[in-house]
Amino acid sequence: MRVSTDNVIVPLTVAIIGLIGVLGAAWIAVNGKTNTEAHISLTSDSECNQTSATKVCISHLTVQFNSNEPQQVKNRDRIPLKAGDTLRLSNLTYCIPFKAPVNRVEVKVYLFPNGVETYKNGLFTPSTFPINDTCHNIGNFQQTWKLEPGQHRVSIPIIKYVGSNRIVDSSFYFNLDVGR
Repeated sequence: MRVSTDNVIVPLTVAIIGLIGVLGAAWIAVNGKTNTEAHISLTSDSECNQTSATKVCISHLTVQFNSNEPQQVKNRDRIPLKAGDTLRLSNLTYCIPFKAPVNRVEVKVYLFPNGVETYKNGLFTPSTFPINDTCHNIGNFQQTWKLEPGQHRVSIPIIKYVGSNRIVDSSFYFNLDVGR
């Protein structure tokens, strides 16, 4: 019985190509990011990237003072203004990481005048908030604040529901220095 090269080389080549395909797929599964994880790391700022894999976070916040152009505010920024200025929230982007267990998300914005935590000055949006794992924009806040003199803090707590547990994270805020 004589073995021809076609009987050996073709099956061997097919087996090697199959092995390379299986090893390549395994390597991608172990070392690669999913599309969602890549999207979150590209669209989030450094504050959002430093959070754990299960924490919902605010990535971007755009505000408008008076009739000026909208500007982006970073976490813990301090903004100088004058009394009588108006503040409007234009757009808020929050991100839900791939592994975050979330049933429902609420985002509320509060103005705390002169360091007093009063929940009377809230801005809310009628949006329903998506809970799939990516970044989402909220842009229909309908109210504005007229600013009084003093030191104010704008706090934006994210409230997530995991099962029947309500978890509040109010780590995103910025300060307003309102002169006379």
